[in-house]
Amino acid sequence: MDLSFSELKDLVFNASMGSNLPAGVCEDLSFGVTFLESRSLPGGKELLYSLKCERHPPVSPQKNGVSLIFSNSRAIFEGLSAIDLLVSEACKSVILKDIDSSMLLVGLASNYYGFSFSFHKNKEICAALFNDQLNWENDNYRLSNDIEIRLNNRELNNPLAKRSRMLLDDNVFKELSNLASNMLVPESELSRKTGAGAGNIDND
Repeated sequence: MDLSFSELKDLVFNASMGSNLPAGVCEDLSFGVTFLESRSLPGGKELLYSLKCERHPPVSPQKNGVSLIFSNSRAIFEGLSAIDLLVSEACKSVILKDIDSSMLLVGLASNYYGFSFSFHKNKEICAALFNDQLNWENDNYRLSNDIEIRLNNRELNNPLAKRSRMLLDDNVFKELSNLASNMLVPESELSRKTGAGAGNIDND
């Protein structure tokens, strides 16, 4: 499915809302997934995978030297919290154990424009963000479930090319559309009175 940036962003936002996520998280996901897809990385597929992963009861991160460690991490929840703590300079690095999607985590971090990040697996850099640029060093991103994120200020060599239109996998498009349809409500007098559908003077 061929989509523009805004079309994919709206689809991901609606699918996230249809998954009962907070509006702010939906906004972050819509930009993060579209950022990945525009670099020819399967952000939509990673979002669907993450939505299906079980969320464990939230546990406060543990401090280990200059790092904060999150256990049983999901990118949508602990991942966003970890990045917030990192950019607020509450720690020098964050470590996410058993992260469900390191790729989705990179996409979410791309929303923090003006900050630069490096992502480490087994002490090696697997990805890096510098403003709107992305280096992706490791295609085997599922080989390790632990990832460490640090701030850095290095410019990137050979960042991934950015596309203006995204070729979304047809099955991914169908699944995202199905999730987005959860936002629809049955047509009734009550639903119209509470704001659903077009008004009498609407032209759409």
